Amino acid sequence: MKFIGIDLAWTYRNETGVCVMDADGRVEFLDAAVYSNEDILDIIMDHTDGPVTIAVDAPLIVNNEKGSRGAEGELMRSRIHGHRLFAFNSNRAFLTRAFGDIRGETLMNNIIQSVPGIRIGFDPGSSNIVETFPTGICCGLFPDMHPIRYKKKRKMTFKETCGEMDRIISMFRQLEAEGRIDGLDDRLGWDVGDATRKSHKHLEDKVDAFLCAYAMYAIYTGEAEETLFGSMEEGFIILPVRT
Repeated sequence: MKFIGIDLAWTYRNETGVCVMDADGRVEFLDAAVYSNEDILDIIMDHTDGPVTIAVDAPLIVNNEKGSRGAEGELMRSRIHGHRLFAFNSNRAFLTRAFGDIRGETLMNNIIQSVPGIRIGFDPGSSNIVETFPTGICCGLFPDMHPIRYKKKRKMTFKETCGEMDRIISMFRQLEAEGRIDGLDDRLGWDVGDATRKSHKHLEDKVDAFLCAYAMYAIYTGEAEETLFGSMEEGFIILPVRT
């Protein structure tokens, strides 16, 4: 089994992060670039020599024309390790108007057509494609550190954001020192002293892609339990929750 995390850009003009991990926790590929759906599919196929679980940070199933999906509502009403989370409400009208396409849905259909036997939802015995959510992954796997505000936000200075990025990168380094993952730090290439706003955004995309892959790896290895919000028919989000 391999685990592919995709931090999918809403549009085709922005960077998408892609991470590939093997069943031993080794990061085989990690980068962020302005990828087309075909580029992403090429990366997937280059690393698909057996079962694969693909985790995407983007809405994959959006049947509701307006309003919100049940997945986001259920997630926001729940508590993960005592914490409440906010999730962006998805509907077809807004996504189509704002971005011209429901990119997650389009990419998912491309993947289903190209990867033999892949199914929607998580099954450790087969190839899968699922939707996930990096903020929820951090809360489910690292509750003592929540919230980790490593993404640029209003009301936070760039220095503060870099400090939060330092915090999550330090945690990744600890995972690597413990032998739980391998090959991540060199591929991140983080140095807070050299950080610019552009390099920070590039790193955000790589961090989110890694989190998506690691989330499914954590469920697969029993480090965390699969928690599903919503339904396979109307849209869902899967998070790993450490017990």
